[in-house]
Amino acid sequence: MAYPEEGGAAPEPYYGGGGFTSRLSYNLEGLIPLILILIIGFFLAVKFGIVTTGTPVVGGLAGVFGGGDEAARMLIIGNTSRETLDVLNANESLVKYRIVTAEELRRNPKERLATYDIVLLDQSEQANKAVSRVLGEAIEHYVKTGGSLITIKDSGIRREGVRPGEIAPDVIGWKATFGDVIPVTCERAGPGINTCENKLFLRGKVWREVENHPIMKGHDVAPVQEGLVYLFESFDVSPEGQEIAYIREERGVGKTLPAIVEKKLIVGKSVYFNYNPGKTQGIFENTLKYLS
Repeated sequence: MAYPEEGGAAPEPYYGGGGFTSRLSYNLEGLIPLILILIIGFFLAVKFGIVTTGTPVVGGLAGVFGGGDEAARMLIIGNTSRETLDVLNANESLVKYRIVTAEELRRNPKERLATYDIVLLDQSEQANKAVSRVLGEAIEHYVKTGGSLITIKDSGIRREGVRPGEIAPDVIGWKATFGDVIPVTCERAGPGINTCENKLFLRGKVWREVENHPIMKGHDVAPVQEGLVYLFESFDVSPEGQEIAYIREERGVGKTLPAIVEKKLIVGKSVYFNYNPGKTQGIFENTLKYLS
């Protein structure tokens, strides 16, 4: 047999003769086992609750086969800032949102979250930072089955108590409520002091940490003007994912804090903002494009 690199012509694939019909049959025979494996895998995933008919990763297949230009559907849980809403309202072709409270999602949260492409958990503008156990588990499931989550500052660090209006005294931080899907952790900083409750105020800028990440595309630093800084309300949390950007204090001791941290799961994405994302319009818009 002559091989192409030896100067001979490449051998024609063997279809078993019989013209077009036989060639089609040959190709279908090769595809049938793969199709059967995919079908069986899908039904097993549904059976064991890995995916549902409303699972984001299943719904996201529509973007592969068409409909990818539609605005992403976002559910905002909590009470987000005016600046963040201004960015969202200015990008209606990119995202369409609905706002609910954590209390409104006590019933069937898993099914309700699955109908959205992005979930924004932002309780930073309200005193109550608690979510229910079922909502926390639903958010964890949502991310692990392909959903995109954005968590803002100290949102979700508390768990609802057994009675309405109560807060569980023994739950602080994200791990007990959301598992491992939040990209930062809340550490004990001293007697009665936890980093996710210790609010810090810095005058500084957001600096890019990771080269070529879509969230920081076109942004080495924000704001770019010399001498111009933001007033940040942030927390001294510890990254558990990839730190995409950091806050650096421009005056005083030059303290640095994580600004944006991402954790990629097998199919889902989780992004944490340690400041009000509405302050950095371009970076927040990049984040919406990246997650949708």
